[in-house]
Amino acid sequence: MVTALRDAILTSYPRAPYAWSVMLMRRCVLCAFLWMALSSAAELQLYTEESPPFNFSRDGRVTGFSTELIRQLAVLAGDVAHIKLAPWTRGYAKAQDAPNVGIFTMARIAEREKSFQWVGPISLSLNRFYTRKGSGIRMGSIAEAQAMQLVLPRQWYSYQYLVDKGFSNIYTVTSAERMMQMFRSGRGDMLAVSDIALPALLDMAGMTPDQLEPQLVFLQHESYLAFSLATDPAVVSRWQGALDEMKRDGSFARLFQHWFPNLSLLPRLLEVSR
Repeated sequence: MVTALRDAILTSYPRAPYAWSVMLMRRCVLCAFLWMALSSAAELQLYTEESPPFNFSRDGRVTGFSTELIRQLAVLAGDVAHIKLAPWTRGYAKAQDAPNVGIFTMARIAEREKSFQWVGPISLSLNRFYTRKGSGIRMGSIAEAQAMQLVLPRQWYSYQYLVDKGFSNIYTVTSAERMMQMFRSGRGDMLAVSDIALPALLDMAGMTPDQLEPQLVFLQHESYLAFSLATDPAVVSRWQGALDEMKRDGSFARLFQHWFPNLSLLPRLLEVSR
């Protein structure tokens, strides 16, 4: 019966049986590749926090520059990514221990380097002190800034960085929203935030950039998607390759300009790993 069916199909293409067989072979190879891709697809749990404009909830859905980038990378990598908004400390702990778990958007600093596998960079930020306009405060060094009252979320990397630099006059809070509420009400002399996050943070408090005065830049950092050490390195490599491809074909630049229309995309963010 199989032979009869084969002969019937072949005789329906009397002038090009070879072309038909080549087409059939190509389709078989394509199916094989699709099966291999599906069988190797990973199911990933990716944690993030409320930190606009990179990650935040809107109408019950998690969005933001980093979140939408992660969704595109998941499609390109052929993996299933479950994105969960959670307190930073919870996601951080999960991403250190469990396989197929990641966290974003995370500053890649020396203290974290050996604790994760990294995909990026996906953002580059300058961290600066900001004071209220008209406050009369001027500072030209870290030493001068240490005399000021700061409000910072304890889980932010910049909190630990400044503590290590000798800052002790820091009032800690649980979220960026709470930090902005306190700063607006007069608690704290200055903010310590990144340039790329500042507009969204001001929106939280109903403030505008002209109400602030920029002061000293104290830190520059790159941010990444970080996978646990227990995650298969092949998965991490697949995601880095997907990010590299987005940087080559221009889709990363388009997404960046969509979220940050007033910022220039720095060349460092378009560099690829291979």
